[in-house]
Amino acid sequence: MYTRPDVAFPEYRDDAGAVIPYGLRRSLDGWPPDDAYSVTSHPERFEVMWTVARAIVDHLVATYDAVVIDGADPSVGRAQGEHLREARPSSDGEPSPVRRLEPRGPGVPLTVIESAAPGVQMLAGASLEVLAPVCACDACDDSAEELADYLEEFAFAVAAGEAWEAIDSGGVRHGLTLPGHGASGGWTRKSFSQRRELRALMRERPPFAPWPLRAA
Repeated sequence: MYTRPDVAFPEYRDDAGAVIPYGLRRSLDGWPPDDAYSVTSHPERFEVMWTVARAIVDHLVATYDAVVIDGADPSVGRAQGEHLREARPSSDGEPSPVRRLEPRGPGVPLTVIESAAPGVQMLAGASLEVLAPVCACDACDDSAEELADYLEEFAFAVAAGEAWEAIDSGGVRHGLTLPGHGASGGWTRKSFSQRRELRALMRERPPFAPWPLRAA
């Protein structure tokens, strides 16, 4: 059974000594101010996403018959020129900043990057990804709970075989089927050459399928 770790942001105060309500400011009248898009204050608060990612990896390894590859190359199986976030430096006593979970059987691997600009990027298949946060600017003001939801939904859908991607005439469609939440998806425009590369990568990867469960 997965249990989400504590994801509360640390407490930070402004120059007047008031607590900054990170993750709640979108409900404030007049938010965001014009300059909030160019300001990133206390990005270290997103280090809590590393904790969430580690809990997710631990849960997947305990539940599924999968191997963890430390220091995996995240560009393997992905399109050339794709933006991959720089991993945080390695540190004694901490997990590798880049880990790939490969099922011992059917299913598509999941790559987890703990990024140097605090946050997490997860990759699966040729085109699927989730970022937490997508943008760390003050205007976006994601809550820790929202970001944890994104990571958990993505990782658990990949392991359950409930993720998908497909090429169409103008780009790539992709999405997840989320138990209890229905389906979510999107579409990204791609050039002809990008679609050709992605189509080849999709042919080479294994099909999305549920990972094998770990024997009791």
